[in-house]
Amino acid sequence: MEMGKRSWCRGAKWPLNARPPVGIWRKAVTKISRPVAFAPIKIMGYLRPMHERVVVLRGAAKALCLVVVILLLLFFVPAAFGATAAPVTSGTSYSVSTLPATGKISAFNGMLVLSYPKNNTLVDQYRLPVSDQSVAFTVYLAGGGSLDPRSYILVSNIYRISVAQGAYLLYPGQLTLTYDSSVNPAVADQLAIWYSPTVTVSSGIYQWDAAAGNIILGGVTNSKNSTITAPFQFSGNGVGYYAVFLAQRFFEDFNDPTYGWSSACVLPLWAKGLVEVLPLGRTDNYFGLATDVNRLEFATMLVRGLGYPLTKAPASESEQVFTDTFGTVRFYQARPADIDSAYFGSGYSSVSGGVYIFDANHLPVQYVETAARNGIITGYSDKTFRPQNKLTRQEAAVILSRVANLRLMNDEEKVRVELSRIFEDADQIAPWAAASVLAAHQAKLIVGKPSADPKSKKLVFDPGGNLTRAEAITLTYRIMKKLKKI
Repeated sequence: MEMGKRSWCRGAKWPLNARPPVGIWRKAVTKISRPVAFAPIKIMGYLRPMHERVVVLRGAAKALCLVVVILLLLFFVPAAFGATAAPVTSGTSYSVSTLPATGKISAFNGMLVLSYPKNNTLVDQYRLPVSDQSVAFTVYLAGGGSLDPRSYILVSNIYRISVAQGAYLLYPGQLTLTYDSSVNPAVADQLAIWYSPTVTVSSGIYQWDAAAGNIILGGVTNSKNSTITAPFQFSGNGVGYYAVFLAQRFFEDFNDPTYGWSSACVLPLWAKGLVEVLPLGRTDNYFGLATDVNRLEFATMLVRGLGYPLTKAPASESEQVFTDTFGTVRFYQARPADIDSAYFGSGYSSVSGGVYIFDANHLPVQYVETAARNGIITGYSDKTFRPQNKLTRQEAAVILSRVANLRLMNDEEKVRVELSRIFEDADQIAPWAAASVLAAHQAKLIVGKPSADPKSKKLVFDPGGNLTRAEAITLTYRIMKKLKKI
């Protein structure tokens, strides 16, 4: 009697004296299941009808498959997460004696993942291996401590990561944290991972400490998995605390139709610490979007947004790349207020507490030299950068096309024809910027302005017009989206 040839694990109707199909289950079935499942059938022999024997065999096969699946779950799933699958409570800890060569540490049921290049190690400031290679993680179910309930909301646990004092990753990695799944995906771009050297503990409750030393690490959000991933390197302090915050605030600029359209780009970049309210110390709840952006801030936006590591700060005038001076202050010493106090604010020279883009460890000269060395924005022939100068729209187009590595059309005549088809003022675009303007427009990185003529189907580019902060932030957001940096 010949039966159908369906998969044995699915309960095929095999005859009594047939062997199971050759495959990965053959040995398991013949050596383990057969003595148990087949023996009762042989003993009963012809006392049972064939269809009843097949029912027994089918049931035994299903039971065996179920046992195998359960064993796989019990023995392999916890190992995949790298930590116990037990419920996570405040104070739960997990540690490793050395960095796993696999390049990944996962803790607290996958709520924290530290990834890094394989075969990494912990080193000191001289890039020499430290004796203590251990890394410890502790999770605290936060009891509050938002930075500012009007602007930032804590939406994750607080995680403590500890290494030896003065230890760093030889090769920087990435930190992924899970945040509250109830956060609306529509505002996922407004999430960022924050770092703090300390936390406040009151009656056993851990609260975020926003007093000083906070750094916004930013991050790319995966709203489907409710996770955010940011570049990671140990601070050198040995202990650091990390959490996810949602930034939400309405600035008065958004009420102005001239700049309100930029809010969807301004809030994410502000949330991730790439731009800030200027001038520093203003209390009118305006972001400062109407201000024409200067070369320093635009270069800084791009360096931070694209994740370029900062160059080392020059220690003397002879080490600086650019020769700008601001009164008696040399560029390598300059703070924002020295460069343009009206733009940045007179108090932007010695700040403490809170989070600022420029501080003692992130000087204007570092952002400028990093931008220049990475080909983002260049200086002038007299070896000056002129960071306080405004930036025109056509200059911005050249910078964007360079950063995005866009292919430029080398036929000048075709470029002119295409630009004339799109813009009313194409003849005003400088020859050195024409191909870049066309490429940036085609890549949807920069667009024109509506024509004053309602009947015109063309746009106005305004090549010599100054770029506003609203426009600069929007362009930075677009290039980050294109390069998958946000």
